[in-house]
Amino acid sequence: MRSVLIADDDRLLRESLGEALADFGWSASFAANGGEAIRVLSSSQHLDLVLSDIDMPDMTGFQLLAWMEDHRPHPPAVLMSARASEALARIATTSGAVALFPKPVPFGRLTTLLATL
Repeated sequence: MRSVLIADDDRLLRESLGEALADFGWSASFAANGGEAIRVLSSSQHLDLVLSDIDMPDMTGFQLLAWMEDHRPHPPAVLMSARASEALARIATTSGAVALFPKPVPFGRLTTLLATL
């Protein structure tokens, strides 16, 4: 079974993404903020993907990406944002994310990405 960490301060979004991914055989861990995400990443034996909101209360998704870059190896990361744009997507991929998804997350794009991992 593949595993994903979903880091977002919106509990309903975390849970709905986790349930949807479970239908595709993925198990989910959850973090309500960047600090929790770092704790999960530090203690997990293996994660196949990180889905992270850009705007979290204690740190940005970009700060989480920077922490991940300093702590290799790490799983691929996808950032999510309600304010997604082409410019923000370029910044996200330059920062190390494999993609930036708008919110609400386009599940078709997410499943296409999951198939490539």
